[in-house]
Amino acid sequence: MQRRHDIETVLLTALAAAPLYATGAIGVVPLLIFHAAMLAIVARLASGRSPELVPPAVMRALGVAYVVFFFIDAIAISRSAIAAATHLVLFIAVYQAIESRRVYNHAQRLLTTALLFVASIATSTHITIVLFVIVFGFVMLRQMMYASHLDTVRALDRDYAEPPTARAATFYLCGTAIIAALLFPFIPRVRNPMVQGITGGLTNATTGLSDTINFNQERASPNDPTVVARVSMSQEAVPFFTPLRLRAAVYDRWSDSEWRQSQGPYGSIPQRSGRFQIARPVGFSREAEVQQRLVRDNRLLLPEGTYAISGLNGIYQGPKRDSYSVFQTPRDMLRFNVLMARGIDPLRMNAQRQPPPLTGYPISPAVSAMARDIVGNETDPFKQAVAIERYLNRNFRYLARAQDIGHAMSVDDFLLRERRGHCEYFAAGQVALLNALGVPARIVGGFYGGTLNPLTGYFVVRREDAHAWVEAYVRGRWTTFDPTPATMRPGNTRTGLLRAYTAAISDSITYFWDRYVLTYGLGDQIAFLSDLITRFRSFAAGTRNAFGSGVRLASSPSFAIALAIAAGIVVGIVALLRRRRSLFALLASHLKRHGIEVSDAMTIEEALQILRTKEPDAARALEPLVALYEAERFSPVRDQTRVATIRRELARLSS
Repeated sequence: MQRRHDIETVLLTALAAAPLYATGAIGVVPLLIFHAAMLAIVARLASGRSPELVPPAVMRALGVAYVVFFFIDAIAISRSAIAAATHLVLFIAVYQAIESRRVYNHAQRLLTTALLFVASIATSTHITIVLFVIVFGFVMLRQMMYASHLDTVRALDRDYAEPPTARAATFYLCGTAIIAALLFPFIPRVRNPMVQGITGGLTNATTGLSDTINFNQERASPNDPTVVARVSMSQEAVPFFTPLRLRAAVYDRWSDSEWRQSQGPYGSIPQRSGRFQIARPVGFSREAEVQQRLVRDNRLLLPEGTYAISGLNGIYQGPKRDSYSVFQTPRDMLRFNVLMARGIDPLRMNAQRQPPPLTGYPISPAVSAMARDIVGNETDPFKQAVAIERYLNRNFRYLARAQDIGHAMSVDDFLLRERRGHCEYFAAGQVALLNALGVPARIVGGFYGGTLNPLTGYFVVRREDAHAWVEAYVRGRWTTFDPTPATMRPGNTRTGLLRAYTAAISDSITYFWDRYVLTYGLGDQIAFLSDLITRFRSFAAGTRNAFGSGVRLASSPSFAIALAIAAGIVVGIVALLRRRRSLFALLASHLKRHGIEVSDAMTIEEALQILRTKEPDAARALEPLVALYEAERFSPVRDQTRVATIRRELARLSS
């Protein structure tokens, strides 16, 4: 039995450090060494040998040497006090496991295990950590009860059967979980300034996430279902603001054979009435809620048409044109609200509405002639953009994966020879053709479409939804065009109904975790308390009305009859409960008749010992019942026959 518990304790300590592999809080090598040592100890215990991997004298010397090594680790190796402290706890865990056969340190080992557990969950944000906490909590409670059993045995200097722990551990675990869930909305929100959790920012997608677009190098399209953002809007807004486009970057300048982002105004945006105004709305507007994973440099992914933002501590614009970022330390997820309009204008517009400059892309005669052939005699820039968009849609072949091209390809090659490519080529091709006509245009990178979650009603935008489109300056403002064929854009993959709903359920669970656990903040607490106060006031008003009705009801004869019946039922239940007193209470009552008061701190065995000195005959008559009681008390299985025998014989002795 002891060997089984020793193995379980070592495995519990190893489990406590398992999430550290995913969080990256410390290096993998120390973790591998730690788990290798713990598994070696488990193997030795399972074979009946001592857990001592090295001689005790060597282990003690290593313990003394590690005191010096800790400072070297913190200053020169890990260069982090947190990582060095975690390494120290790992070493202590191995040291204690090896010393366990010579020194009674079970409680200290559980404390070290708890420290590792705290380090693991403090650096983890993924929802799967909940399962880890449940498993760890169950085994930890079992071990704590076993440690209490060992301490009791040592205090009494007498061994007795170990009580069952699985059911008790489950009870305590469920109770703790319920209390934690009730207290969670009121716990002060404290941001972790040191770690990001299992999943961090995304930085390597092709479209909208890179600083430049360089067609001299082969491009790669992301094929990653990681959720980038979730956008929720009212049903009436969906027809007007979908397909959804989340803007990440604007490439409006050609330089050194690359499409680049121009430098823009840089500085904080003032907050007025709880909102950060970034543009002027044109036409009707609607509100949407965005939950976004930080992509690059704290940059916000804003739905097209956004003119105001709320729900964040601070926002600044720049350093790239038309980009907006947050002030706070990067977190895994952000949540904020946006106001969107059908059209937007800059906050500051020049009086002449001068068009912006062209990108500077070198227009070859062949590309210029192609642009003229497409638009014909049309002179309206808007209609020219529509004609080029339609031409590329119908006459060029889309490749879903950029790597399928097989080689580097310039924009001129795409337009004049290859006539095939992915969304970045389609967008760059339209910009080049519009520039050839003197129309300002730019490439916009970001995410497109998303998938509507049928269970919760929000759009899920994934990393594989990265896309590029075009904005042309026509009719006095930037207008969106998308030359990529509509059926080839992200979000057009067909899946079966069962698979769609399975994915929706999975994402709904993840959304709930992100929304109400990870990003649950002070604003949510204020709203929750406000709603709680409103509900309490409504309840109080209803209670007053109900009290008035109750007074009238209490004065009626039928109420008196019902009250008498209820009182009779209560008296009957109390009488039944008094008859079914516990075995301990029955034995204590019998001993009290012989002048022995059994306190809560006294065992029946101790009271029987006193009875032997006072009334030996009565003690001999009671001894078999006390033996049956102790067998029942410490047995893992309840025996009704044994319980009935004790009750019957006690009743006979008391008569």
